Amino acid sequence: MKKLYPIITATSLVFIASLAGYHLPATGDRSPVKKIPVFIPDDTNVSLKNGTSLSGRLIKFDSQAKTIALGRESKTKEVAMKEIKQIEFQGKVIIRETRPSVISIERFPIRPTPNSVEQQNRKRWQEPLQNFKIVDVNKGKAEVTLTSLKPLELRGIEAVAVNSSYVVEEIKFNPSDKIQIQVNPR
Repeated sequence: MKKLYPIITATSLVFIASLAGYHLPATGDRSPVKKIPVFIPDDTNVSLKNGTSLSGRLIKFDSQAKTIALGRESKTKEVAMKEIKQIEFQGKVIIRETRPSVISIERFPIRPTPNSVEQQNRKRWQEPLQNFKIVDVNKGKAEVTLTSLKPLELRGIEAVAVNSSYVVEEIKFNPSDKIQIQVNPR
């Protein structure tokens, strides 16, 4: 019976940590983990490493096969992530959460000055490929699982997400199977 208590205690601690939103990998890292809903505009421009570009609507982001798919009319074009430099999003976003609203991102936006509020609100999250997932392509809904932020940064992002929705503006690909996602609360 005395040997059973340490096992129950260790199991209980792991369970309590999971309820608190922490993962416990083998390294003992206690980084917070949070899924943040994001929205993807209709128009996608993919810049390839060879200097060419493709456009359409992002309809698939497969981190296992390391491919994306763009749709245009009735055609689909698959592209390997190793060929992609970055993905930029423009156009409208229809957010149907608590109240429908349409947000339009200009195709050739004028970059705001560094001191503008919009520039200050932009966030860049660097996460592994598998932390970005399209939830509903028809509604432009996706999610990012944030694992690389400090708890204070994560609380700030969650606080913004209560009253705003994060819109993805850009995804950059790194050779280390990580992506840098630029979002802007709207």
